[in-house]
Amino acid sequence: MKAIVLTGRLVADPEVKKVGDNSVPVANFRVANNDTDKENGEFYDVHCWERLAEFTEGYLHKGSRVMLQGSFNNELYKDKEGKTRSHFTITATRIEFAS
Repeated sequence: MKAIVLTGRLVADPEVKKVGDNSVPVANFRVANNDTDKENGEFYDVHCWERLAEFTEGYLHKGSRVMLQGSFNNELYKDKEGKTRSHFTITATRIEFAS
């Protein structure tokens, strides 16, 4: 398992939808982090499931500062020109308000 702990701010409101036959809620959002480089921030795509997804829908919005824990995955894909690219995603298992 690849674990991560990250603080940052949501760059937009979370998007929550229901998936599958059981209508399981999943939330997708993006977090900006500029702790190490104040001029050039890093952006992370985050998703979470079930009750945590419902929490994000009810309490988080653009600009919310959060601390999240979870696992990460680096997905490789080919772009239109055939170059290999990577896409870094986080599956959050815990989210807290940060100050």
